[in-house]
Amino acid sequence: MSLHPIRPRRLAPSARQRAFALSLLLALWGNASLAAEPTPSRPAITLFVVGAPEARTSLQDWLLGGPTGLPVTVRLAEPLSFTARRGDDSQLLEFERHLQEARRHYIDAEFADCLQVLGDEGVLPKALSQGHRQLVARLLLWQVACQVGSRREEAALQVASELGVLGLEIPADIGVLPPEVGRVLVKGAEAGAARARTTLRVTSDFGPAQVSLDGRFGVCVAPCSLDALEGRHVVRVDAEGRQRAVQVISAKGTELAVAFTTLPASPELAASQWAARYGALSADLDSAGSLRLLSNALRAPRLVLLTAEAEREGYRLRGALAIDGRVAARTERQARTKLLPETVEGALRDLLFQGRLVEPAPALYRRREFWLAVGVAAAVAGATTAALLWQRPVRTEVRF
Repeated sequence: MSLHPIRPRRLAPSARQRAFALSLLLALWGNASLAAEPTPSRPAITLFVVGAPEARTSLQDWLLGGPTGLPVTVRLAEPLSFTARRGDDSQLLEFERHLQEARRHYIDAEFADCLQVLGDEGVLPKALSQGHRQLVARLLLWQVACQVGSRREEAALQVASELGVLGLEIPADIGVLPPEVGRVLVKGAEAGAARARTTLRVTSDFGPAQVSLDGRFGVCVAPCSLDALEGRHVVRVDAEGRQRAVQVISAKGTELAVAFTTLPASPELAASQWAARYGALSADLDSAGSLRLLSNALRAPRLVLLTAEAEREGYRLRGALAIDGRVAARTERQARTKLLPETVEGALRDLLFQGRLVEPAPALYRRREFWLAVGVAAAVAGATTAALLWQRPVRTEVRF
C-alpha cells in the first residue's frame, strides 16, 4: 500500500477575477498618472484675425460659445484702429501760431517782440524733425525780416544762411516784404550754400533704421554716409518697434560720426507703425517684422496671426505663431464655411505643437505610469491566483 498526494489542477482565473484585475489596473494607472503629472496651468494666447470680416465674426461666436477643447485659453483681439500720422498736428498748429504772431509784430514795427516770439531755439529742430521744411523756411524768413527791421543786418545774414545750409526754397511770403529784406535773404542763403561739406557717418543700435536729414525722409538706411554743408542740421532715425530718435548736430570738418541709441516703442506707437506699414493686407503681413510689432501693439507675448482669405467654397487660412515677438511656427489650411471653427482649431493645434507652446500627450504605451500599473496589476493577479491555490485542500489517495 502506498500513499500518493493528489495535487490540485492549476485553474485559470475566472471572469470575475480577470475583471477585478483589469479594474485594478485602470485605477492604479489613473492614480499614478495624477500623482506623476499634475495638471499644468493653461497658457493664454491672443488670436488676431485679419481678412474676411465674416470669418472673424464666426470665430468670435465659436469662442463665446463655450470651451473649445484647446489646451490653451484664447483671447480674440480687437482690430487695430490706429492710423499713421505725419508729425504732431497740435505741434503744427503751434508753429503756425508763432508765425502769425511774429507777422503781426512786424507789421506793428514791434521788432523786438517779433524776435522774441521766433527766438525759441527748439522750434526749428522740432519742425524739421517732422518734415515741415516749408514752414521752417517761413520761420527763418520772418526772423530775417525782424532782424533787418531792427537794423541788425549781420545777424539777419547769419539767419538767412541757414536757408542755404538746409537747402530750403525761399518762401512765397517774400513778396509781401520790402526789397531790402529780400536782398539780405538771398545774399545770406547763397553764402550758406557755398560752405564746405562734411561727411556724416550715421549709425544706429537697431536696424534697419531709416535716416532723415533736415526734414527729408528716408535719405538712407543706417549705417550710411551723408554729405551735408557745414552748419546746423537735424538728423532723425526711424526703426520698426522703436521710438524715433532726433539729434541736432553741428557739421564741421571733413567727417562727423552721428551715433543713435533708440528706445522700444510704446504699444500705441507700435500699433501706429503696424497700421502704416502692414495694415492694408500687404504681402508681408505675416512677416517677422509685422508679428513683432503686433505682439507689442496688442501686449501679447503669445500671438497667433490668422489671415482668412475668402474663396468660392470657404476660406484659405494662413496662421503664424509668435512667442515674445519671434516667429515660432506657421501653418496653412483650406476651410469650408461650415467647418471654419473646426479647421481653425486644428490649425491652432498645429501651431501650438510646432511652436512647442504645449506638448502633445504621449501614447499610452510610452508612459512610465502605464507599465508601473501593468506590473502592479500583474503582481496582484499572480498573488490572487496563488492565494486561491493555497487555499484549495490537498487530498491524499490510498492505493493497494
